[in-house]
Formats: sequence, C-alpha cells, structure tokens
Amino acid sequence: MKNYLLPIFALLIVGCGTHQPEQTYDEMLNDVVLNFNVGTIGGDSVLKAFVQKAQADSVARQYSNPAMKEEMMFTLISDYIDAGQVNNAQHLYDNMLKYAEQEYGKVSQMTAMTYKEKAHLYERVGDLENAIQMMQKSAEVFEKLPKNDINYYKDAEVFIRRWEEQKSKQAANNIISFFYEQPINKYTVSGIANENSEFECYDLTLTFHHIDTGQEFSVYGGRTSWGMKLDDNLAYPDNKDGDVIKSPEYDIPFFFTDLDFDGKDELITNLSPYGGSQRNVGAFTSIYKIKSGKAINATEYFTNKSEIFKSIDQYFFFVNNARKEIILYADGGAYSFGWKIYKFNNGEYIYDRYIHCDQNIDSSGYTVTVLSPQGQPIKSFTVSEDKFNRDKWNY
Repeated sequence: MKNYLLPIFALLIVGCGTHQPEQTYDEMLNDVVLNFNVGTIGGDSVLKAFVQKAQADSVARQYSNPAMKEEMMFTLISDYIDAGQVNNAQHLYDNMLKYAEQEYGKVSQMTAMTYKEKAHLYERVGDLENAIQMMQKSAEVFEKLPKNDINYYKDAEVFIRRWEEQKSKQAANNIISFFYEQPINKYTVSGIANENSEFECYDLTLTFHHIDTGQEFSVYGGRTSWGMKLDDNLAYPDNKDGDVIKSPEYDIPFFFTDLDFDGKDELITNLSPYGGSQRNVGAFTSIYKIKSGKAINATEYFTNKSEIFKSIDQYFFFVNNARKEIILYADGGAYSFGWKIYKFNNGEYIYDRYIHCDQNIDSSGYTVTVLSPQGQPIKSFTVSEDKFNRDKWNY
C-alpha cells in the first residue's frame, strides 16, 4: 500500500471498526475486483497489476483480517492515482462512499476521510470548485463525529477558507483555472489564464505534474484570444497517427514530441495565435527539454539547428519517429496541396523531398508526385483515398 495512504487506513481502523463478515484473503480480493472496482473505464492494466501484486503479497495473506479488504480498496485507488487515472480514482472514491454508508452509516470516519481525499485529489489537478465542495461535505461529517485527534474538522475549515479566498482573487483579477482530465505524456496538466487587456487575450501558465515521480514544473503557455475553451474538464485530443505525432487542435497550447529523435520527448508550447507560422496561423514558439524534472528552454538550440523550428505551425507540423523526419505544410488548398519533408541525419535537419498531391474528384483517389529539393520529379503515382490516408506520411 502507498505510504501516503497508511495514516488514512490506520484512522479508519480506529474510527470505523470492522463490521464485515469474515472472509478469506482471496475472497476479499475477489470482492474488491468484482464488486468495488465497478464503473471504471480503461483501467484494465492498473487492475491487473494490482491483482498480481496482491496475490503475491505473502505477508498480507499471512496476517489477513477483516479490515484487509478496506486496505485493498484504498491501495487500488492509490494505484489509479499513480497511473494518472484521476477519473477512475474519483469514481472508486464514490464507490467507497457507498460502501461506508452501507457498513457504518451516513456519519462515519470513513465517509469523512473519503470526502477529504476526494477534495485533495481535485485540488491536485486544479479543480478548485469540486475540491471545495468535497471538503465542505467532509467538514459536515466531521462536525457530527466525536472531537478527538482523528477529527479533521478544523483542517477542513482551513482548506475551504484558503481556496475560497483564492477563487475570489482569481475572479477579481479575471483569472480562469483549467485542467485536462487525462494524463498527457505521464503528466497531469493544469493551468491558469490571466486576462491581458492590452492585447485583448489571455496569458496562459501551464503546470505539469509527473504521475510517477511527483516532480512538477510550470511554463508560459502563450496567449489565446479566440475564445479558447477553458474549464475544469478539458479533453486532450489524440494527436498520434501510428509513428507520426502531429501538432494538436487549434485550442491546445502545447504538445510533446521527440524533435531530435533521442528517445526523449520535448515540450512544445508558447502559442502565439494568428500569425508567425508558414501559413500565417498560430505558431508554437518555445521548445523545452525535460531534465531531472525541470523544463530547460532549448528553443535557441533548435532554432540554431534549423529554421523549421523558428515557428512551429499550429495546424500542420508532423514528426515521423520511425523515419526520423519532420513534415511541414508547404502550399495548396483543399484539392491540390503539398508538404516538405526534412530528414534528420547526423544531427542535422536536411530538406529531403517535396510531396505534391492532387485529389482526383472522379475516382476519389490522389495523384502523388515526389520531387527533389530542386523541384525535379522523382516519381509520380495514383492511389486510392484509403491507401493515401494510410501511407501519405511515408511517401
């Protein structure tokens, strides 16, 4: 069980007692898997690892007791948290609340502590609204429990007061908090948007928290002025197409990709909307390397290497990891368009070829022409639409 949950579990043993009927260790584990871990989404790998670890825990099996099932519950929740699956962890906390009411009634130490942990998890991802609501519920239960060393009513009041004041300050200064609901590159990502009246936009600060190491850093995320969606439950789009990573949708202020093909992703951010890229749309203008849990600005290093990094297109910038190539939009429109391909070789980014594509309206296919950097045709061929969509980054 995770170290930070040991105090919680100890308190629950003292405060709740053990009302469950006697079960064997394997019966308790089976109960947790089948009856407690219900309603989770996409957590199969976490659950499998949890079961394997529990089955191999000879010490826990030897000293098994009725309270062990609750320990298993909290361990599973902590495993989901460590995997960055915050939604699954919150869902299991909800299941824990139902379990607590069934076993101990509506007013119990377990109920109060579960609300408290839900609040701290919301706080961790920057969702202050829900964090305050959960801590208020925790305080309501603690207030009805005996006043002793394991009653955290006063701590809950301090938590609520602190974040209510923070919310008021943010509202007064036109500050919006936001976070992404799923981990990105093993980071939970939250941020704040500060109104910039001079430029009629919001300045973004992004905070990245690594789900394995706990290391955290913040960087300037750029500006947004087109009504970017900012709330407490943002979804990050899937920007992977096999071996190819692409710059994300227009309202996403960052992405990760391996620009120098060393096996370690760089962070690309500092979004400048409406101008600066090769197509006069938004552009990413900062590149960071992540070293020892810190973001090191490597923009100058990459821009000195190649001009392709001076303004990274908000819509059309691709990295083909398998071929060690970077793909940039060149020209064209809906039916006739092309892109340039730069190959990474011996530490340099070399313009290798140009791909021109014409859509054949009648046959629903494409005519593809591969040209040299000097504009000389190398080959030309016609492919179906399905084949084009599957293979286009490898021409």
